[in-house]
Amino acid sequence: MKENYGYLIILLTTLVACGGGSGGSSDPITDPVTLITLSLSASTNEAEVGSLITLTWSSTNAQTCSATGDWSGSKAVSGNEGVNINKEGSNTFTLNCSASNATSSSASVMVNGVIPMIDITNDIFSNRSSDCADYDENYKSSVRDLTRAIDFEGYVDIASSETSCTLSSDAIPNHDFNDSSANFRTDATEIQRDFVISRNPSIAEVNSDIDGGSWDAIMINGVVVDLKSAGCYSPSSPNANSDGNIAAGCGQSAQWNLVPLEYTSMFGVDIHNAHVQPDGTYHYHGNPNALFDDSPSGDGSPVIGWAADGFPIYGSYILDSLTGTYRKALSGYTLKEGTRGSIVEIYLLDPLEDSRNFCIDIVGSKANADTQRGLQAHTCYSYQGEIAVDQGFDKDRISEHEFFMPSFEVCMTFNSTDNDLALGLCNGSELQKFTFLTNGNIVVNSNPNLCLTVAQNGAREGGGGNPVHLIRDLKIEECQESLSIYQSWGTRSTKTNTNPGGEYSGIYEEDWEWTDSGDLDECNGMEYKGEYGYYVTDSFPYIINCYKGETDSSFNK
Repeated sequence: MKENYGYLIILLTTLVACGGGSGGSSDPITDPVTLITLSLSASTNEAEVGSLITLTWSSTNAQTCSATGDWSGSKAVSGNEGVNINKEGSNTFTLNCSASNATSSSASVMVNGVIPMIDITNDIFSNRSSDCADYDENYKSSVRDLTRAIDFEGYVDIASSETSCTLSSDAIPNHDFNDSSANFRTDATEIQRDFVISRNPSIAEVNSDIDGGSWDAIMINGVVVDLKSAGCYSPSSPNANSDGNIAAGCGQSAQWNLVPLEYTSMFGVDIHNAHVQPDGTYHYHGNPNALFDDSPSGDGSPVIGWAADGFPIYGSYILDSLTGTYRKALSGYTLKEGTRGSIVEIYLLDPLEDSRNFCIDIVGSKANADTQRGLQAHTCYSYQGEIAVDQGFDKDRISEHEFFMPSFEVCMTFNSTDNDLALGLCNGSELQKFTFLTNGNIVVNSNPNLCLTVAQNGAREGGGGNPVHLIRDLKIEECQESLSIYQSWGTRSTKTNTNPGGEYSGIYEEDWEWTDSGDLDECNGMEYKGEYGYYVTDSFPYIINCYKGETDSSFNK
């Protein structure tokens, strides 16, 4: 108590002194300045646009508070309030508090506004609308690179305008990828791209080729389609495998282009028929085995994406108008029959005593063969790496019922007098007409009961080869089941620097031909209920083979 009284005495004394005679100060007395403390916090630092969050604040020594920034109005000196997140990006909330005889204080908090996103992880779609505007939403997914055990967040934003839609994505699918069946040479990564899709695509006067210089399509899940490979037959390349094929480096003018889904050992796709570009782009080469399923409804499978020309891509299933049942759309492309290359050898399917097989051969030795001596069955020379000139036939002429040997410019001719074979200048006569049947028989057109036949007696040795070449006679005999091993033939070609040889197997684009044998046109699409669209198919070309409309430049690589 003594100390307090002393303070008061000193204070009173000071007041008297200050208010005294002419020598004293006349300044007024002021109260000490009070400090205001203020805290402000938000219930979250990120929220969807349009959602409500809670702001909480408290203060000391404040008498009034007001809000600025992304909220407003007078506020209590302490409290909480729900506020809306009204925009994408930074939403800043500031509180200013003051009091008389006090320094004002302010506090701010920022909440990041994000656009609401629809989670499409592993979704199976159902919408068949071809108008991209009907998909105007923001999508997300949470998936895993299974082999690398790394999680990814995918996103797809589709924004529409009066004439088009812009699809933006980070190239991450809405499903797990890179399973144990895959052999990716590059790791998948997020790559942001924007694609412009026409809302009203139209059929062009002529089709446009897929050339590998642009992405062929974009799927609803944000993954691009890139059907063409950069691989081809290039046996002289240092990177060529035992088949003479390379995985990359082939230009647009290359021939014998590899089909990734038919030559999977080189391209290492996962169960979604996808792998990764050198830049990290995950992309499909065929049916994604996602986005649609095997239980269609309505008119068939849903829209799963759009081609670069704006036309929609549907899943595999269509509603058959004749049967009223669902089935998969059929490609109009067919695997070619026969062998690659223009020159083939004709060999007996049963090797008999020579594993190299017997081929139709001009009597004599290769370029020195004598056409006047006719034909025989001789060890096939193709084991030496090429078809010999005296065993080579024009493949295309065979389908025209003419067995033409171009190196000697002669045709196989039926000698009806002796029921054997001769060679003569091609004259189109009936005696030079033969048909190669699907069962392997080569029959005389004028008498289809007669077959080209290898003599049944044992073979004799020729003049060369190691092991020594073998020879049998050739005759025309009645077609009989009991003689099938002597009457069943096949054709084959051998590899050259420009031709992979062998039978058409589907591994090259050139193995396929448009025959209009299915539901779909040459671009792998059709019109249904007045709208054109492409379809996913189980065989070549799998999704799209050309464009019916004009492509947008946003798809350029």
